[in-house]
Amino acid sequence: MTTVISTATTASAVAAPQWRIDTDCRAAARAALAAGADQLHLDYGGAHRGPPLSDPVVLRAAEAVSGEIPVPVLTVNHLNDIGLALGQGTANPAAMDLLMRALECARRLGVAVLHVPGFRRSLPTTADMRAGTVEVLRNVCAHLVGVDLLVAYESPLGPHDSLALAHAVDHPALRLVLDTGNLLDAGLQPLAFAEVVGRAGLLLPDVHVKDSASTTAPSADGLPTLLRASRARSVLVENDYRERPDRLREDIALCRHAAETCHLKDAP
Repeated sequence: MTTVISTATTASAVAAPQWRIDTDCRAAARAALAAGADQLHLDYGGAHRGPPLSDPVVLRAAEAVSGEIPVPVLTVNHLNDIGLALGQGTANPAAMDLLMRALECARRLGVAVLHVPGFRRSLPTTADMRAGTVEVLRNVCAHLVGVDLLVAYESPLGPHDSLALAHAVDHPALRLVLDTGNLLDAGLQPLAFAEVVGRAGLLLPDVHVKDSASTTAPSADGLPTLLRASRARSVLVENDYRERPDRLREDIALCRHAAETCHLKDAP
């Protein structure tokens, strides 16, 4: 597998997640901008997550939003509801169909990353589920010919298991996502994940920061070290802001300060 290691050492942008703010991307964009976010990550939608982005009216709204605030990532959270893989270790056709529609929307929007989560019904907890997940990711990556796009996979797997899955996919467009809350809930340390996956050149330079079951994030103390170790170029704050718009501003400010602290320590 060809690997590319980023030379970036600081986080310069703080992003907000539409799916934690509002199912309406326009309302989410307004809230993100008001809270001081530099970027907005969009959700493809579907089911209880709001209308899918492939709906022409919704896609036009998303295109308008991308003219107001940078949209570098499209996330397909609905995969957690339907499952990436089937029990016999093969790709779920419904998941592949969803990802193909999302990929077309990603192309229309010009995003840099298609984010594929592996939680709830997509949890890679068995050998069959991992095999099916590998098949899905390999198939999606195969459709990236002529497209400047990364596929970012996130799961609660530890760094070595995550790397094994990525090596099985064996495609240079695949990256792995570091999410502080999900890793801590799985009994793993985000810093160790950053170091191991980062050395392999497969860590997405976009750290996700949110609460775990037992900790509050972001941590003003440990975040600069994590950003430095992960060579992050951006941070996504991912707590639930639907009823707490004040916390969105607080989290963005804390992450921005951590990025600036990281930058100051790295400066010559």
